[in-house]
Amino acid sequence: MEDITPVKEIDSIKDDFTIKVRIIRLWTQKSKFDANDTYSIETIPMDEEGRKIHASCLKKWFPKFQRYFKEDTSLYIRKPNVAPKTSNFNFADPDRKLTLNPDTTLKECENFSGSAHGFAFVDFNTILSNNIVESNYIGWDTKLKVTLWGHNAYYMHDFLANNNIIAPIVVIVQFVKVKFINGRPFTSTYFDVSRLFVNNDIDEITIYKNKLVSKKWTTTFIRWNQDDCIKTRHEKTVVIVGTVKGIRQNICWYYLACSNCKKSTKQKESSTDKVDGSREVAEIVTYECANPKCKNIKISVIPKFKISLRVHDNTGTLTLTLFDQEAKKLFKYTAKELYDKNKKLGINLDLYPMELKVVVDKKLAIKIDISSYNVTNKSNIYGISRLTDNEDIIDELETKNIIPQRANSDSFMIGSSDIGYQETKVVKTGDNLTPCVRDNSTATSPTKLISTPTELKRNLATCIDLDEIDNLSTSKSARLSPPDEQPMPLLVPKKEK
Repeated sequence: MEDITPVKEIDSIKDDFTIKVRIIRLWTQKSKFDANDTYSIETIPMDEEGRKIHASCLKKWFPKFQRYFKEDTSLYIRKPNVAPKTSNFNFADPDRKLTLNPDTTLKECENFSGSAHGFAFVDFNTILSNNIVESNYIGWDTKLKVTLWGHNAYYMHDFLANNNIIAPIVVIVQFVKVKFINGRPFTSTYFDVSRLFVNNDIDEITIYKNKLVSKKWTTTFIRWNQDDCIKTRHEKTVVIVGTVKGIRQNICWYYLACSNCKKSTKQKESSTDKVDGSREVAEIVTYECANPKCKNIKISVIPKFKISLRVHDNTGTLTLTLFDQEAKKLFKYTAKELYDKNKKLGINLDLYPMELKVVVDKKLAIKIDISSYNVTNKSNIYGISRLTDNEDIIDELETKNIIPQRANSDSFMIGSSDIGYQETKVVKTGDNLTPCVRDNSTATSPTKLISTPTELKRNLATCIDLDEIDNLSTSKSARLSPPDEQPMPLLVPKKEK
């Protein structure tokens, strides 16, 4: 291919040049006189340097060019016309646009090396300060309202209706329009120009989502080990890092959930006469939702995961219950698929399927809620409210200092920061070994910690009596001293007078 002209060097003086671009946005413009008639195809091509320009093709040239126009495809465009830009929305080069004519030629390009989507992100603070250069936005800590119109609104509605997602939803709005009214920014999509990406499998969303999740795990949650969880007597939400050692065999791996509210159900058995007149009794099994707020009288049931895992770290082992929402992150199958498969094969449904063994020996960061039930009943079985096997998050959590629990009256561990304690050290005075007491709860300076009143020092002989009795133990035989060695006298404490 001949020399390529960058978008920034396009001007109206040259009429024979070639650009190498990727079509990052495409839409149709309707006729002003007939809403059902297409007037033109509008595109936003982008070159390998990331610069964008508006390009237009009128309906009369559709037979020649229409087959080339596909979003996210790359093209060589030779000899387009350069015209002044008339739109007041600067979503590309603000000064000019390209139009296709009979002399223009298009050719598919297979070696485009530029950006896939042409995002030029602007943080929300830049928008709020009315200092905007580009028109593609993604936010971090600041909140900003964006109004979706037309097909973008329908796209978001359908996504939310068809995806029951608890985790954060990452949205990229490309070519959004910002207006300032009385100093306040109002953002919205602009007709068919704006493009919406919602949790798409693209690098920009994946990277942002990982950062968002990592920040949530490492800055919001308290990092504990399992020993802290067992000893605590307070309600708390914490994160532990542990390895799954196995699945408990004596507990069912699923529960039958209400199809309406997803809560557990109760099985009810009843009997009735068969309608065939045989006077035989037919057993009928029905289910009733255990949730008193569920108003569905007639319900169906669906299997959901409820897997009892044994998870350990270097301080102990806990039993953690893995429920359906988080289990989907680890397994390729739903609980219903495994339930139906085992039932069809005649396998005992109480035995956990072999497909669940993929979780064994997996290292996880796990968020658990220590509830009032755990505290009141001293139960060490906790539900998993969130988990991740992201290695970067786990590594960061493992290097993060563990916040120890505060000491309390039920614990044998004495915390130096919460309650006063006495530390005994031995001070050598002449031939005497004198224990002295240092009270950390009352000392207010290093001098007070070191100095010990002389009246506290006593000779051991003044504190104890010597007893010549050889054997005071009723459970052990006396140890006889050699003939030439005198028995060691026993020391008996004196009573204070």
